[in-house]
Amino acid sequence: SRATVAAVPTGVVYFVLRKPSQAEDRLVSASTPVAEKAELHTHIREGDVMRMRQVDAIEITPSSTTALEPGGLHVMLVGLKQPLVKGKAFPLTLVFEEAGPVTVQVDVQGATDKGPSHTGSGHDGHTH
Repeated sequence: SRATVAAVPTGVVYFVLRKPSQAEDRLVSASTPVAEKAELHTHIREGDVMRMRQVDAIEITPSSTTALEPGGLHVMLVGLKQPLVKGKAFPLTLVFEEAGPVTVQVDVQGATDKGPSHTGSGHDGHTH
């Protein structure tokens, strides 16, 4: 997820779903105590415009990965109860049609961070 500021009532969560078994499943809903509701969304291109559209479920095919990422599928957090703070984590419960509820911890990145945080190679762009 990405850090938010107090004036922003929505947040977004990205992750990758991996389905090791041969059974198909569907992600049908999500919830978190940090927001009033969590909605499953995708991006639809209409001409030159990308629009967000709520979806009823996210299909998960066997032995594959389903990425929820910027510009594609994602979980939208609506009505945040407090800002999402970089370095903190919050629980997100994903409800699957077959597997049932699974709760994961979502790490909050900085608003402009790309991908999961990782330690750099020591080169930070500054002269010493």
